[in-house]
Amino acid sequence: MAVNLSVESAPGRRGIAGATILNQRVFQQVVSLGPNCRAKQHMKQNFGDRITRRGVFDWQVTPSGTLVEYLRRDFHGMFERADLAVIAGKVMNLRYGTEHPHEFPIDVTEAQLDLLFPAARKAHDGWCLVSRNMIADSLTTFFILGLPVPDEVADEFRAHVQRANPRKRFELLLSPVGDVAEWRGDAWKGDAELWVRHLSQFQISPPLSARLRHQLRRLHKNFRYFLPRSQSRLLGGTGMYN
Repeated sequence: MAVNLSVESAPGRRGIAGATILNQRVFQQVVSLGPNCRAKQHMKQNFGDRITRRGVFDWQVTPSGTLVEYLRRDFHGMFERADLAVIAGKVMNLRYGTEHPHEFPIDVTEAQLDLLFPAARKAHDGWCLVSRNMIADSLTTFFILGLPVPDEVADEFRAHVQRANPRKRFELLLSPVGDVAEWRGDAWKGDAELWVRHLSQFQISPPLSARLRHQLRRLHKNFRYFLPRSQSRLLGGTGMYN
């Protein structure tokens, strides 16, 4: 049975059946659920720049209903060229409402979108796989939401994790009460001091196997710099840690 140690953004920490959780502050991995870049930004600042692999919700704007749609569709079919359009110089998904400011250059054109889409699609599929695996794997996991979402969205996410891995231990942290409501422009980061307090009760300690895999990826990435460009491209690269 999955242990859902959900944490509400209010004084005190409540768990299953309202029980107070006192000693569940160390997790093996931390995962951003969006809905914008705020959660990922504060994860990096409070837990370290390389504490977790990049997931699909880290650096895109994902409406709360679309988060549920990713889960229902098992992360498939959410980033199709036919659904994308350039609006005011930004790439948006007209079907699901996502925005993609980091996958494409500023003031991108439709012609550039056509050229850049295959690489962006490959990266998006990789990030989807990372997110899907972190939801279903056996590591104790700390999920973070950077902005308020409806209760039914949070409940749907918890239920999805429990279906994906009935034995998984996890917590879902909602955004802090009193954080900056505006999330566009210079306000996208929210209140940094509030987030420091919000995350201070938690610690991320990846297992040795995850640390070794991370070191191997770094070695692989660094090794590519010493190869001719043609060979470097053959080895590939995911850019997963960012």
